[in-house]
Amino acid sequence: MADSVFLDLPQPWLAIPSCRKMLKPDGVLCSFSPCIEQVQRSSETLRSNFTDIRTFEVLLRTYEVKEVKLGSSKGNSEGDSVASLPCKRRQRSSEESVHRQENCSSNLVMARPSSEARGHTGYLTFARLRCF
Repeated sequence: MADSVFLDLPQPWLAIPSCRKMLKPDGVLCSFSPCIEQVQRSSETLRSNFTDIRTFEVLLRTYEVKEVKLGSSKGNSEGDSVASLPCKRRQRSSEESVHRQENCSSNLVMARPSSEARGHTGYLTFARLRCF
């Protein structure tokens, strides 16, 4: 007997009856489906023996991550100026603070959402086996 089952199948609704037999009472089933039609068919099958059926959409959003040098008066290749950005630092002793302020031209890693809206969605469906 299992506490939970995860399905990543083209036809998850066909495996749900077997999952019901494998799960402990109050066990959780999770199914990943790339198409909403798969979610609909699985949800129809789940209704007979499962409760708390919930589906969440999972969207892919890529980020551009780049390292820029702080303290230079030049902008980066896209024309963004980072020279005026504050230098974040943890609390230090006064001696360390003076040294750090003098040497604040360090590298900074910046991340922002990609301007391209490419990606694919998917769906996670969760359900709990009814206790009889």
